[in-house]
Amino acid sequence: MGELTRLWKLPSEYDKILLPFEREFEKFLFENYQKNNNIRSLKFFYAIKPLIPRFLQIYLRRVRTKSIDNEFPHWPIESYLEDFKREILKNKYKDNKIPFIWFWPDKKNFAFVLTHDVETEQGLKNINKICEFEKKLGFRSAWFFVPEKYLVSETLIKELKEHCFEIGIHGLKHDGKLFCSKKIFDERMQKIEIYASRWGARGFRSPSLLRNFEWLKELPFEYDSSFPDTDPYGPQPGGCLSTFPFFIGKIVELPITLPQDHTLFEIRQDKDIKIWKQKIDWIEKMNGMALVIVHPDYINKKNLKRYEELLQYIKEKKECWFAKPIDISTWWKQRDESEIKFDSTNQPYIVGPAAKNGSTKYC
Repeated sequence: MGELTRLWKLPSEYDKILLPFEREFEKFLFENYQKNNNIRSLKFFYAIKPLIPRFLQIYLRRVRTKSIDNEFPHWPIESYLEDFKREILKNKYKDNKIPFIWFWPDKKNFAFVLTHDVETEQGLKNINKICEFEKKLGFRSAWFFVPEKYLVSETLIKELKEHCFEIGIHGLKHDGKLFCSKKIFDERMQKIEIYASRWGARGFRSPSLLRNFEWLKELPFEYDSSFPDTDPYGPQPGGCLSTFPFFIGKIVELPITLPQDHTLFEIRQDKDIKIWKQKIDWIEKMNGMALVIVHPDYINKKNLKRYEELLQYIKEKKECWFAKPIDISTWWKQRDESEIKFDSTNQPYIVGPAAKNGSTKYC
């Protein structure tokens, strides 16, 4: 079954109308539209990166932003794939509405997910401050750690889990070498799996969002979150163009659909959260998933204020599902394992694990 079919979850008799469009849909979803993934350039950069002072790295990235032409995929919003998947059904069935399993549980309009990548010891020091801040506002987030870059205490992991925060793995060393060769990838993944088992981590995110679609299929995790929907500023520019989860083999992929705080405030040097608000409003309209990365490493008085403004803004969205990554992943699998049937009066209903909290709507 293709990813377009799994996204729409129509009654099985309608699957055939999506079949001719699967290849085009997955071409963008899996970034096969990219002509050059810059692997050689990335290998060279990460080889010399330790020799470049941090301030100079940031300066060079700021200079680079001035040469970004914002062609396809556009930033911060690229609507091609969202428009594509809707136009198929609109053109095929203009007057005949088709039921499908709604995207989110409990009839929620869209989803919002908070995640944090802890990249330095300074980031470790800011965790408690951010957690207390989130608890006060009624949120819970996921924390992605780099096991062999700094010391992560078992006490910290235990306390986070006791307060209903989620633990994830953010590579092994954060040195840009995870995808340099399949041998390195396999060796590191064996070590990563040990840390994941020790900490009860069920999700993974690649350092710097470096990614190889074929290798990620082998991850020993329930979900991955290494694909941006659109990002020209990262070390590996591009994106999957989707604001919805999708499958990479058996793994649920949760794309990063809001610009990272580091991109906005450190690289672009934006002064407000206007772009975050703009993107959230668009994702709400698309009924998608707004997933953000906020780094505790860059939390200062200004950035904490911006973060508070983001949470206050999303808190006003009454029809939003505030979820942790594992909640989204579990639901997406339940939805995928369910199907639509019709009763004696031709009314649709759900059969399968999504029946309890799921609902049907019409395309």
